[in-house]
Amino acid sequence: MDQDIRIGHVGRGILLLIVVLAIGTAGFMVLENYSFLDAVYMTVITVSTVGYGEVRKLDATGHVFVILLIAMGIMVVGYTLTTLGRAVVEGSLQRIVGRRRMMREISGLRGHVIVCGHGRVGRTICEELATAGVPFVVVDRDPERAEALERKGYRVVVGDATEDEILQTAGILRARGLITVASRDVDNLYITLSARDMCAEQNPGLLIISRASDTRELRKIRSAGADQVISPYSIGGVRIAQAMLRPAVYEVLDLLTRSGELELNLEDITLGENCRFAGKALRDTDIRSHFNLIIIGVRKPGGELVFNPGPEHVLEAGDEIVILGSRDQLDRFVASVR
Repeated sequence: MDQDIRIGHVGRGILLLIVVLAIGTAGFMVLENYSFLDAVYMTVITVSTVGYGEVRKLDATGHVFVILLIAMGIMVVGYTLTTLGRAVVEGSLQRIVGRRRMMREISGLRGHVIVCGHGRVGRTICEELATAGVPFVVVDRDPERAEALERKGYRVVVGDATEDEILQTAGILRARGLITVASRDVDNLYITLSARDMCAEQNPGLLIISRASDTRELRKIRSAGADQVISPYSIGGVRIAQAMLRPAVYEVLDLLTRSGELELNLEDITLGENCRFAGKALRDTDIRSHFNLIIIGVRKPGGELVFNPGPEHVLEAGDEIVILGSRDQLDRFVASVR
């Protein structure tokens, strides 16, 4: 808003300057019978106060007109230059102050997510994180795109995410997760390798999710330390095939994975040591009867995934359960397990 106001003042000053030039040109043509070119010349040297000689000697009326034109010109030029300078200086200062404030915010973040790359995939990821209220930092090497993201309220680090210093600036040692969705697979490989090496001692639990455009690179990126490697093209192809072969199943899955368009949500929740559900079979809990939630799967601490667990399945501390329910039901359940 402030920037728009400054630009408006500059535009108004330029418009006033054009009006003064038009008045001066018309005045010299009418009062002194100058040609158009001579009138423009006299107006410009008068308003700019450069002090060149007159085209021909002016009479008394011309002298009075020149005095008034100089006064108007000085005021309008002064106003225009002042507003232009203020717009430049204040805009630069605002960017500098804003960036310093943002870098202080980034240095104080804990448990945030770092998104490397803001292309088509990265843009969708950031929108999802923002909707979920998860703090995140975007790393992008394009200064213009970074400035646009800052205007949206995103925290941005400008630079190449393959460089260790940039990842450190983004808070990699304090982050909860890293999502690398650079356009080149080799960059995602380097970022994953660097992040895993940097966090080996101070942040070994960092969750790394990487994009791979070429399915042949999946194994390499996973070997570099990524917890999950996802190929958007493969997933897109599977979804398209499902839409053709199993349209009803596709519609249900599409609704579940499309944020903000369905009251039901999928959530993963880890059971703590003191959780009242630990050590109980599912049939002995009130997860279904009281909270009206559906348990889709349970991932054990060792990594084993149990899909659609039966009523006799025993929950344990450290289990990560994937449940389906409304936002209100999920919030009540999360509050009960803490």
